[in-house]
Amino acid sequence: MATTGRRPASIVPKPPSSLSPTCIIAEAASLTGTNLITVSANAVLQPRAKIIATYAPVVIGEGCIICERASVGLMNADGDEEEESGIGVILEKNVTVEAGAMVEAKFVGEGTTIELGARIGKGAILGKHCKVTPLSVIAPGENLPDFTVAYGLSERRTEKPGLEVLRKKVHEKHIEVLRRLIPTNLAKWKS
Repeated sequence: MATTGRRPASIVPKPPSSLSPTCIIAEAASLTGTNLITVSANAVLQPRAKIIATYAPVVIGEGCIICERASVGLMNADGDEEEESGIGVILEKNVTVEAGAMVEAKFVGEGTTIELGARIGKGAILGKHCKVTPLSVIAPGENLPDFTVAYGLSERRTEKPGLEVLRKKVHEKHIEVLRRLIPTNLAKWKS
């Protein structure tokens, strides 16, 4: 009997998950790990977005957008007390993680935008309505207060509050457009 050179497809177990029926998860998104992944209402995981719950749980808040090639979750285990206490990565409401960004932060506050290719170190805490500009790096354990803009090589400035309502409306329109563009099949991800 001749072999065809094909290897049998390995069956990867689905991670434990709590998915809102109104979330949008693209067919080509990746959810991996053995810890709980929570995706709240109206959150969007675009194609090739990665949620990694191998070392700690991940919570994606209501209305969050995780773009293509972005990674959210702890990438490795260092034996920190966060992993032992079960605290992983938490994204609050309306957080946007743009293409190629990597987020290992302990907490990202409401309305924060993490732009193209930015890196958020393990255990960092970002306040509400922060902006991390493209290719910026937030050091592990760093704490950004509310309304902080991180840019350049460790440069920081504070924005004046006042545009949050307008930004939220634009964010909601973005989610509605993505809802029409991205087909979702939640049954694929349910454990």
